[in-house]
Parts: sequence; C-alpha cells; structure tokens
Amino acid sequence: MRPFLGIFFSFFLIGSCSAQANPLSVLGKVVTTSMDVRTKAEVTADAEIGAGASRRLLDDRQAEWAGVSVLVFAQHVVLAGAVKSAEVKKRVEEAVLRDKRIRSLKNELLVGDGGNFVRDTALEAQINAALTAAQGVASVNMRWSATGGRVVLMGVARSRQEAGVALQKIRALNGVRGVKSDLRVVAAAKK
Repeated sequence: MRPFLGIFFSFFLIGSCSAQANPLSVLGKVVTTSMDVRTKAEVTADAEIGAGASRRLLDDRQAEWAGVSVLVFAQHVVLAGAVKSAEVKKRVEEAVLRDKRIRSLKNELLVGDGGNFVRDTALEAQINAALTAAQGVASVNMRWSATGGRVVLMGVARSRQEAGVALQKIRALNGVRGVKSDLRVVAAAKK
C-alpha cells in the first residue's frame, strides 16, 4: 500500500508542478499583456480601485447591493447590475467615488429586478466567447456585465469599427435584450 501511495503522491506533485509551468498559460498571459492598452500603473490602479470599491460596499452595514458589478478599466468606472431603490443606487455611487483616482464614473445600475444570476452568468460567458473569437476585437480591453439580458459594455476600442463589431457580436447573442455601450474609442499609439 505504501508504494502505491508514494506513486500516487508523486504523480500528484508532478501534476501540480507541471500545471504551474503550463506553456499555454504563459503564452496567454504574454498575448493578453501585449494587447492591453493600459500601462502597468493603470493596471495596478484598476485592481486597487476595484478591490477598494468592493471592500467599501461589503463593509456597509446596509448591504443591499448583491447584484452590483464594478467594472474598471484605465481608471474609468461603470456600475452595472441592479439595486432595490434609487437611494441604494446613489449610495453605491457615493461609496465607489471615494477613490480619488477614478477619472470618470457612469452609474448604469437598474432599479428593480436583478434578473437571474445563472442566466446572466451564462450570458456573460457567451459574450466572453464571442468577443474573444471575434476578428479585430481586443476583448482584453473591454469589460461587460449582464442583468436580466441587459448588457453593459465598457472599456476601450481602438477604432469605431472595433466598437461596432463588439456591439454586433453581443447583440447577436441569444438572450440579449439590450446593450448599453460605454466603450471609449482610443486610437492605438504609434510605435
């Protein structure tokens, strides 16, 4: 029995080690990083802005915003999802805006029904697949959230054509009831 356990744990450890050095994962990170239009400082700031906003919302004793998504890209923030009342919508915005690094904030929160978590999550996965596969769309520069079939899209497109293709791909998906685009068109920097 001991030799069997030794072999089992050896395979387990080897499997764990090889998973950490997966060349496809490393390649994916390199490609993603090279396509991201943000600087390292912006990536760091975005992570901190998102984490800080989530922490402030979670710390609030009147946590009524389980369906809120804080989408952050290049220090621009879009609030998506659904809340119970206009008062809660305003409180969420105020809590998120406490971070002075935020360049702009758009509050796209819906007041009322929050949709269906399972369907919305599945729709978000379909959006991810459609935009990742779309020719000429750098989905790494975009963020999205679905609530009751209504999609909020934000981030950066390098051209109006890229923004149009992204919107077309999302609108073509089954279950999409509407799309609100907060994409900013920012031309690619010349090297």
